[in-house]
Amino acid sequence: MAKRSNGEGTIYKRKDGIWCASRYVPCGNGKFKRKYVYGKTQKSVKEKLKELENYEEPKAQTTTLVGRMLEWMEQYKKNVLKITTYENYLGYIRTHVQGSDIADIPLEKLSTSALQKFYNMKLKGTAQRKQLSRRTVEYLHTIIGSALEQAYKNEMIAKNVNEFTVLPKKEEKEIEPLTIEDLEKVLRVAKETDLYSLILLEVFNGMRKGEILGLQWENVDLEKKVLWVRKNLCRVENNDEEDGRKTKLILLEPKMKKSIREIPLSEEVVKVLKMHKRKQNEQKMLYRDIYQDNGVVFAKADGSFEDPREVLRRFHKILRKAGVRKCRFHDLRHTFASILINEGESMKVIQELLGHSTITTTMDIYSHVTKETKKRSIEILERTVGTKIS
Repeated sequence: MAKRSNGEGTIYKRKDGIWCASRYVPCGNGKFKRKYVYGKTQKSVKEKLKELENYEEPKAQTTTLVGRMLEWMEQYKKNVLKITTYENYLGYIRTHVQGSDIADIPLEKLSTSALQKFYNMKLKGTAQRKQLSRRTVEYLHTIIGSALEQAYKNEMIAKNVNEFTVLPKKEEKEIEPLTIEDLEKVLRVAKETDLYSLILLEVFNGMRKGEILGLQWENVDLEKKVLWVRKNLCRVENNDEEDGRKTKLILLEPKMKKSIREIPLSEEVVKVLKMHKRKQNEQKMLYRDIYQDNGVVFAKADGSFEDPREVLRRFHKILRKAGVRKCRFHDLRHTFASILINEGESMKVIQELLGHSTITTTMDIYSHVTKETKKRSIEILERTVGTKIS
C-alpha cells in the first residue's frame, strides 16, 4: 500500500481489481469533504490524488432575495397553487420586491433590520411611491417569509430573519352597510341604467363581485328560482405577448369549497333577470358572429366579460347621482347581511348564503351589527315588560 500524505487516504485495490483512494478537499464555507478517485492502476490513482492537491474551493453562488423568491415560486409553488394565487404571488414579487432596496441583497446577508425597514417604508410610502395598505404589506410579509422558510429548510440560510420582523397591530375597521333609505335611493337611480339587474341581484343575494360577474346562465334556474355559485371571474397575468395587455379576465372555480353554494331567488329578481336575458339575446342577434358567448349572465354588449373596475366606476356614478356616500361594491354584500341580521335571521343561514368558510368568520365581520341588534332587543323588552312592573 502507498504511504499516505496529509489529508490523503490509503490507496488500495478493491476485489473487482479497481484501485481506489480518497482525499479531503474544501467544499465551501470553510468546510471539507472526502472526495474519492478511482483507476485501473495504482499509478493512475496517485496522479489523480496529486491533481486534488490543487483543488480549489468552489465559489459560493450568490443568491439574491428576489432571485430566491422566483426560484421558490418555480420549484415549490407552480404546481401547488391555483393559477390565480400563483399569478398574484408573482405579481407581488415583481411589483413590490423587484427593484426595491432588498431585492439584490445576497440571501445570507439579508437581515431582520433590512426587512423591517422595507416593510415600514411600504406602509408609510415615499415621494416616489404611494403607501401600501396594511393588507398588502401583510401579504408581502407572508410571501417573503414562506420563501425564506423554504431556504432555511434547504440549509441555504442559518435562520429565517423574517420571523423577527414586526408589523403594526391591525386597526379593526367596522363595516359600513348602506341604510335602507340610501339603498332605496341607489336602486331608484340604478333602475334607469344597464347595471340595475346586477345591483338588484347583489342586494338580494350578497354574492362577491367576482362571483356575480362570473355567474353563468347554466347555473341559473329561473323556473325553480335558484342559482348556484360555481365560478369566479378573476384577473390573471396575461402571458400572450402579442395581445399587449398585462392582464386578462378568466373564469375559475372558487378557492374555497364553501364558496360553491346554492342561493334562492326572489320573485322580483327572477322577473328582472328574465327581462335581462331577453335583452342579452337581442344583443346576440345584433352582434351575430362577433358575439363572444362566454355564457355569463352579466356581460358587455358584445358578450365579453365585464371589467370589475369598469363596473365599480359605473356604480360610483350611480351613487353620486343618488346623493349617497361613496362606498365599495362589496358594501352591498355587507348591506345584505346586515339587513338579515337585523331581521333576526340565524348566523348559520347567513354564513351559508355568503359562502364563508366558517361561522366564526361571519360573526367576526358582523359582530357590531349583532351587538346593536341585541341592544335593540333589550330596549324592546324594557318597553314592553318594564312598564308593567314599575
